[in-house]
Amino acid sequence: MKSLLIALLGMSAILSAHAAGPRGGIPIDRDVEVLARTLQAKLPALAMDGMCEVEREATGWNFVFRVAVNKTSSQDVQVFIRMAQAHTSELRVQGIRVEGSLVGSKRSADPELSREWTDRILKLVNEPD
Repeated sequence: MKSLLIALLGMSAILSAHAAGPRGGIPIDRDVEVLARTLQAKLPALAMDGMCEVEREATGWNFVFRVAVNKTSSQDVQVFIRMAQAHTSELRVQGIRVEGSLVGSKRSADPELSREWTDRILKLVNEPD
């Protein structure tokens, strides 16, 4: 009985953390749909292979693209935009370092890459169309 209770508590904690979504973004004075269209048009040009993975969620959009690759690692950039208020969006950028090996891969956040790409994407978003 105790193990069932622990399993249920663990699952509820995981689900609540997943439902919460990313927080602590930069406010952008644009509608989330307009911002998403802008990023869909401009982000593939920044990717090393011209590809950008896009996922629509109920409260916003997620973008992922690869910016560097070498023999044992790669660098990905994740961009999250969420609806904050009417006609206001929230932008969060996270740099990810992927270390690969024969057995598997290890993903970790890269704060320096995050800062660099946050600045680049903010400039990109603030450019006139």
